[in-house]
Amino acid sequence: MIEETWLIPYIEKASADGGLAFDIGANVGDVTAVIAEHFPAVLAVEPDPRAFKDLVASTAANVLCTHGAAASRNGATDLLLRPNSVQSSLLEEHPIGAGDQTEAPVIERVGVNTYTLDFLLFVARQRFGDMAPTFVKVDVEGFEGEVLAGATDQAFRRVRWLIEIHDREREVGLELERLGYDEIEIIPHPFESAHPKHFWVYAEPGE
Repeated sequence: MIEETWLIPYIEKASADGGLAFDIGANVGDVTAVIAEHFPAVLAVEPDPRAFKDLVASTAANVLCTHGAAASRNGATDLLLRPNSVQSSLLEEHPIGAGDQTEAPVIERVGVNTYTLDFLLFVARQRFGDMAPTFVKVDVEGFEGEVLAGATDQAFRRVRWLIEIHDREREVGLELERLGYDEIEIIPHPFESAHPKHFWVYAEPGE
């Protein structure tokens, strides 16, 4: 069951044109399931092998699951596993989050392939055909700037973005500006214990 219920109205709003959606950092698929109810095709990407197993088991027929991490380049790197898969990250230090979160020590390193959004768009089109991307949700525990840096295809200038920020607002802001987005809605985290630099943003393309 989805915990971030406050995101559902943004997913519904973003689905107005249908099309292809991306869930980057899908974890076990709770948000993916909501996205799949509103879009005809979804590519869900998750690097943590524990979460990916549950993601594959829970997704609908219109979801293509990819084991890997979105990044600024195609290649391979280490994923740092934390006790809770929602906190696994490509970063050595777990980024700012909710104030009452427990410590997130690294318990294991595992190799993981990295893919740019450009390449993931190619993968999605192999499955779903030449469908226009219209929505990208990003929840990657502080790696969000690098994910956006991997979007250079012109198609990503016309999507709606829903991005979780972990103290990376400057990097994300610069990448969205590069892509031509100048109006960004800040979505404060509803939990009072959340750090003020932990929030979501929603961006739509201009007219």
